[in-house]
Amino acid sequence: MHQRRASIPRSALLALLLPGLLFGCVSTRVTHVGPLANGERLVTLVVSEDRQVVLHECRDVPALGPLLGCQTSRALALPDGATVRAVKVVRYTDVLPSRMAFEIDAHELCHAIASVQGIDDPCHAENRGIVESAAALRPRVP
Repeated sequence: MHQRRASIPRSALLALLLPGLLFGCVSTRVTHVGPLANGERLVTLVVSEDRQVVLHECRDVPALGPLLGCQTSRALALPDGATVRAVKVVRYTDVLPSRMAFEIDAHELCHAIASVQGIDDPCHAENRGIVESAAALRPRVP
């Protein structure tokens, strides 16, 4: 006697898997803020729900336990002869912050890094400190 196996139709299986394949199940936010005179950025912020992204971004950072984030920096020479340290902060999260919260975090981090280096603050150079994702929240001026 032939036994028939219960199976999920291919179309149903594809419908279940396709969103994860197309859009991914995890997300990462990356931004670069604080333009410097040499074209580089003062701060790079990476926040990810994907541990593999964190492990990749922090691959050169020694860790004794589980690697959930890191900070790296590198010296940059500016055209005026000054040296500044560009900083990259990477962190794992269980839930991504909203776009607005992420922009605010990056902007404030930029101010902190600029202030401890005693350089002219580049954090308002591009967008005058306006949170782009919050633009829709502002009332329109007639």
